[in-house]
Amino acid sequence: MNIRPIIDLILRYRISILIVLGIIVVFGLGQTARKLTINNALTIWFLDNNPQYQEYLQFQKEQGSDQIIVAMIPIDSALSDAHFQKLRTLHNAVDTFDFIHSTFSLANLKYPLYTKQQILFRDFYTPERSLVWMQETLKDLPSIRDQLISSDQHFTFFYIQLEANDIIEANRRIYVSQVVERIKNTAGVVHITGPPIINEAYSVTIYEESTFFAAATVIVIILLLIFLLPHWNYLPIAFATVIVTISITLGLMTSMGYAFNLISMLIPTILMVYAISDSIHIINIFHVHRKAHPEQDRKEQIKHALQQSLKPCFYTTLTTIVGYLALSLSPLPAFKVTGWFTFLGISIAFFAAYVVTAIGFYYIPEESINGKIKKINIGAMVRRINFWTTERNASVLFLGSLIFVLGIIALTRLEVNTNSLHLLGEGKVREDIQLIEKTLQGSARLQLNVINRNESSILDKTSLEKIEAYQDSLSNIPLLAHPVSIINFKSFLEKRMPAFSRFNRINFEEVLKNSKNPETPFFSFYDQEQESLAININIKELETQQLESLLRQLRNKFAQVFDPTQYELKIHGFPAVYAQLNQFIMQTQFRSFGAAFLVAFLILFYFIGDLRTSILALLPNLLPLSLAAIVMALFGIHLEAGNAMLAPIMLGVAMDDTIHLMNKYRINRTAGMTVEKSINLALEYTGGALFSTTIALVCGFLIVGLSGVISVATFGLLCAFTILAALFSDIIVLPALIKRFA
Repeated sequence: MNIRPIIDLILRYRISILIVLGIIVVFGLGQTARKLTINNALTIWFLDNNPQYQEYLQFQKEQGSDQIIVAMIPIDSALSDAHFQKLRTLHNAVDTFDFIHSTFSLANLKYPLYTKQQILFRDFYTPERSLVWMQETLKDLPSIRDQLISSDQHFTFFYIQLEANDIIEANRRIYVSQVVERIKNTAGVVHITGPPIINEAYSVTIYEESTFFAAATVIVIILLLIFLLPHWNYLPIAFATVIVTISITLGLMTSMGYAFNLISMLIPTILMVYAISDSIHIINIFHVHRKAHPEQDRKEQIKHALQQSLKPCFYTTLTTIVGYLALSLSPLPAFKVTGWFTFLGISIAFFAAYVVTAIGFYYIPEESINGKIKKINIGAMVRRINFWTTERNASVLFLGSLIFVLGIIALTRLEVNTNSLHLLGEGKVREDIQLIEKTLQGSARLQLNVINRNESSILDKTSLEKIEAYQDSLSNIPLLAHPVSIINFKSFLEKRMPAFSRFNRINFEEVLKNSKNPETPFFSFYDQEQESLAININIKELETQQLESLLRQLRNKFAQVFDPTQYELKIHGFPAVYAQLNQFIMQTQFRSFGAAFLVAFLILFYFIGDLRTSILALLPNLLPLSLAAIVMALFGIHLEAGNAMLAPIMLGVAMDDTIHLMNKYRINRTAGMTVEKSINLALEYTGGALFSTTIALVCGFLIVGLSGVISVATFGLLCAFTILAALFSDIIVLPALIKRFA
């Protein structure tokens, strides 16, 4: 494509274009500043058409949200009047919020009382209760007691259950901060955790990390430009490309109502690095041509340089955006959004680089021609590489083959597993959740609903005996804690009341029909039709592998007790939905990498025009991914939410160097040079640009590697390593393959 007429137009209307770009930049930055929000809600991880997600939403509407805040309060005496008054004051302070569904503590605990063929629920605490009575009563309700008082008697627990609706979700940050402030003002020193607290901590982390990444990347980019550019006068041109790209992309993203999440917060850093890479390549070509042809008119120098750089830059941009665009095939909305807007941003960066450099070159001072294109001499390194790929060709190819085989073996050993705590930055929230889970044995909740398929009562004697046996079997699962159901109250009554010790003579189903549903909205026990009975259990923040194993155990134990033709088990709660994440990560890998691989190869084949050479050029691009797999297997790094987009993105990035090198190789072959001379000269010509862009990309992802979030830091370090491996694969293995087989 001849872009000389377009460059003519850009230069002719350069003042108008600069004014328009200035307006766009100001508007984009203004929109970003005004509308940028953080969203780490469940909706970023699950599509609306996901059946389990829809079932989870319906469960929340019908039986209350499992978004529960847990406050652990230090105490001197859990059963003292002073402590109960303190808890009641806290209830009164928190219950005034209209977004609270229920609160639960020792102060509003109720215990069952059997009388006149019905069960009544009475207040556990009244001023007249004796200490001994309260201690004995709690002893007979161990699962409930252990959720309200720590085993060492040093802490008591207060629970706040949020309402479940879209308004609450949209304003969760405000509501959670109000609740936390009210608790601290009323209870004093307190440790707080729970899904709402953790989600808001994610949001704070995202904001802080995004700000840090942006600031650190700007500093690193300036340093890189000073080091990599041939003259400091080119620095404003390269930096202007970054500003235009970021302002337009983020302006569009925020204007369309999209928020930053744990994945998309990487977009600004990624775009800064890619925008700089294109600018460096174009500037280096312009500077070399300008020094070689000082007699040419400035406009002619600009048109020649931009035309010469167009083809390799276009194809490298194309292969890069393919990796990000492939993320749109992921079933996870967080990856879809990141893929689409990174694709959009890199496309904008490509066009911005040509517009900005064309205008910038026009105004570049004459003295900048005296700059040096290389700050370090890489000639000796390139000559050594050319020697290796010629004289040690077999050794290079053997080593490459060995890495490829080991990479395949490593892939079979990789595990898919996301640790939610690895998505949380360091700080008090993380310390609190670890302390509370150590003390309470859990901070999240699952609800097991046992349903009678025959639409008859679940409260008949046979069903209750099976449910009791099933609940007892749950005590053998170490990941569970404190199961609570109507069985707990039945056991309590059997211990405390003679009539209930003769349970076989009592029609418990009839008793429950005569009784009101327990006045404890914090727990669900059975539905109004009495066809479904609930068991509420506490669990810790588990890894997705542990969650999958736990859910299998729950279903297996259910199948051992119940006839599946008559009874059904439904597991509700966020952990049950979150357990699907492993499946979605695998789908992201297969769909995204498969699509990126196919499209990238077609682009490479179209660019090179020869199937044999295209296959040879493709093979070295798989080696960096093999090395990444080996590193992950050696260090026990799991495939998780934070690095699920590694493979498709790195495949596109790895091909950038390949295209630059193969572009010059084709030109040399067309000029009649031998294969060996063509690839050697191609490496000498492109070596500087390959090293420069690799340094820029590696530094950009190393900044991400400084993240306080373990998953994000791991992703950044893996990307930096893979990009560096891609460089060596392209400058060593690719020339060796070409010399042997082309």
